[in-house]
Amino acid sequence: MNKSLLTVVIPSKNEAHYIAKTLSALEAQTYITKETPIYIADAGSTDGTIEIIQSFSGNLNIRLLQGGLPSVGRNRGASYAKTKYILFLDADIILGETDSIEKAITVAEVQNLELVTTYIKTIDSNWGDRFFWKLHGIASRTKLVGAFGAGMFILIQRRAFQRLGGFDEKIALGEDWDLTHRIDSRQFSVSDTFIYTTNRRFRHQRYWKTFSQYIMVALSPNYRRAGHADYFDVHFN
Repeated sequence: MNKSLLTVVIPSKNEAHYIAKTLSALEAQTYITKETPIYIADAGSTDGTIEIIQSFSGNLNIRLLQGGLPSVGRNRGASYAKTKYILFLDADIILGETDSIEKAITVAEVQNLELVTTYIKTIDSNWGDRFFWKLHGIASRTKLVGAFGAGMFILIQRRAFQRLGGFDEKIALGEDWDLTHRIDSRQFSVSDTFIYTTNRRFRHQRYWKTFSQYIMVALSPNYRRAGHADYFDVHFN
């Protein structure tokens, strides 16, 4: 398989507790080489995140950029991409299988798709986590809400990303919904692999508040553009 099709973009801020696990899993991917461009847009971390990222520079082709809100950081990283695909990851996820990226690229290439995402599981999950992400997976697979990739794992053709104008930087929360929902559902699929994410937001905000936020993201453009400082101020372990 051609391994020069991919650029990886990760926004980060104060992710010292998680970023090493994310980069270690990325380093182990069958599709990632020492030449794969990886842009990490950091929004002013003060907890050692930068030093941890730099410790991986010997085995990963990492370039640090100045970030901001996730939409800003993602756009900044994507602006450097020259490859056919851009993979957006969050800084607190772990790719569940060593060929997770390869599987997603294969789906995109074989079916000539603009957008591919994956299933999501939770580290140290309880029944609430499993129920939530099971519903999320069903909605994605059946396209009940059209095309949608959570910002944890968005594999998108660069030309489609550019056609859509990238992430809307006026959106504070739900920039992933806004962008990927504008992809034709016929150009979207879910790869048969998975990632692990944390349940820190569920623990911090409780399930109902977080779930309500996601519903409002889907329904209200005005809500997506609100500040949401409390949502982003979750950098604890």
